[in-house]
Amino acid sequence: MKYKKIYNCKDDAEAAVILGMLSASGIRGMSRDVEQGDIMNVMSGTTLYGKEICVPVDQVEKARSLMKDYDSAAEKEETVKKPKVRIPYLIVLVVFVVAVVLAIVMS
Repeated sequence: MKYKKIYNCKDDAEAAVILGMLSASGIRGMSRDVEQGDIMNVMSGTTLYGKEICVPVDQVEKARSLMKDYDSAAEKEETVKKPKVRIPYLIVLVVFVVAVVLAIVMS
């Protein structure tokens, strides 16, 4: 059976997530290291070049539509604003400055 590459991902963890999503939809897939990434994976436990996700040729269209959903969900996740945590840092800074000023005045 011939396989075709449908997606590049950054590491084993992302590849496992994508393969799980494809499997849940009835698509058999496999991942493989890009270029010489397999040697780096053996030596350091991670690859510099990423992973390719491949599926059987007859399931490429279905897999690509799932990957579009995956990409759009990832984009939405990236655009969510993180809460600002500036106030606690500001309070610590003010307390520190007051303590330094008091130490200087008291001495």
